[in-house]
Amino acid sequence: MRGRVFRIGPALAACLLWPAWAVKPGEPAPDITARDGRGAEVRLSTYRQKSHIALLAQAAGAAPAQAVWDDTCRRLAALDTVVLWLPGDGEPSRKLRDGAPAATFLIDRNGVVRRVLPGRLLTGPDLAGFVELWLTGKAVYNASCARCHGEDGDLNICLDVKPLAGIGRRLTEAQIRERLRPGEINDRELLIRGQTYRRQDVDAVIAYVASL
Repeated sequence: MRGRVFRIGPALAACLLWPAWAVKPGEPAPDITARDGRGAEVRLSTYRQKSHIALLAQAAGAAPAQAVWDDTCRRLAALDTVVLWLPGDGEPSRKLRDGAPAATFLIDRNGVVRRVLPGRLLTGPDLAGFVELWLTGKAVYNASCARCHGEDGDLNICLDVKPLAGIGRRLTEAQIRERLRPGEINDRELLIRGQTYRRQDVDAVIAYVASL
């Protein structure tokens, strides 16, 4: 019996490493080998506790021009984020894309996936905006929401406050917005629970909460 368990162990481990949709926001990223802007192979864990990672899972044959990569890396460096890519013909890219032609991921310094955009390979200002929205949301959340919800969204110490951890795996960003019940003030501001917030900050917080 022990021998049988040992033999099926690797298969079970593979299933745990690559679930149906490879990784979701709030889940650890697998420590796979990717490539940096120069084409050198690096493991994701190389950047643990050092910088965020924008991981681009390419479709087979897709390869942005070097000038595009250079511009993308320069923009993301300003956000303390390194850009890595997975060749489309590799197994990790196929697993992460899970049938999509391409995918873009944001992984934080702790190795946790925070944003997933299946079907699109972002570069340049689009990728910078993808990362910056989450970073802005984190800053606003920590300043305005963490006192009751906790930095990881796992507290419920305030009246009528429920934990937020894992909410992005239960609700879409649109559904999270509905739960906030924002009131329209003007084209720049929203009213939420008696407090006035900038519309762009609310968008950012929703993106951040969906990553918890």
